[in-house]
Amino acid sequence: MSTEYKGKHAELCRAIASAKRDEALEIIYAFFRSEENTDSYSISLLTIVRELIEDSDSDALYQLRIRMRNQGDRVLINMAQFVMAFEEGEFEDAAETLAGKCVAELPKLARSMQEYADEEGLSPATQMAGLRIREAVRLLMDYFKSHHDTKALEKCMDANLEMTRAFLFEYAHYMTADMLMIAKAAEKRHDEARQIKMCRELVSGYADKLDVLKKTSQPDHELLECIAALKYAYEKLNTIDPDTPYSEELATIQTCAI
Repeated sequence: MSTEYKGKHAELCRAIASAKRDEALEIIYAFFRSEENTDSYSISLLTIVRELIEDSDSDALYQLRIRMRNQGDRVLINMAQFVMAFEEGEFEDAAETLAGKCVAELPKLARSMQEYADEEGLSPATQMAGLRIREAVRLLMDYFKSHHDTKALEKCMDANLEMTRAFLFEYAHYMTADMLMIAKAAEKRHDEARQIKMCRELVSGYADKLDVLKKTSQPDHELLECIAALKYAYEKLNTIDPDTPYSEELATIQTCAI
């Protein structure tokens, strides 16, 4: 399935995805000459893309630092889209190089997001940035899943949760979905300690969602996402912690969740 490319560089992504090398280079050089190159990141990004198309490597890539104060959200979503475009256009080396850079930068981006939130606070702008970053990480995870790169995939999951904590912690369905994803990945690789840690965090942080569930006859999608994560956590903890059974919570979920 092809990616739906968005944003100011969508046309370039589509050209790359179609393996139209010359057309892609024409778009890049036209952008360099245009009056649209007024943001602080496009020139460096498109220089990287040009070098990868022409040489399968990029000196500019190794100088790039993805940080929140340098529009890290916009940089990352564009880079993730370029990864998918290179993959679709069968520029496999370029896709691998760019994806590797992205995953290496994620922990640093997460730290810079938390620093930004601590200093500047949260706002509608940080919410939008957080959503762009989530979408970028989703694309990267799709890429690593298709290449069966479990190590990179789990690095994405861990960084994604930290970035959600920084900018989107008020959205319980995002937090619980991220924790559930990590818990399931830990279960798959038989890391019970990590799995239980996530389950305990889910229960300690979001058990109040059961009270919300009891009070509504038509739970919305966001609430159901929280409940699905809680159900997983309660079921796991119920099997390892018989002295503190969660049968009542599980019965509530079974009765109320439609």
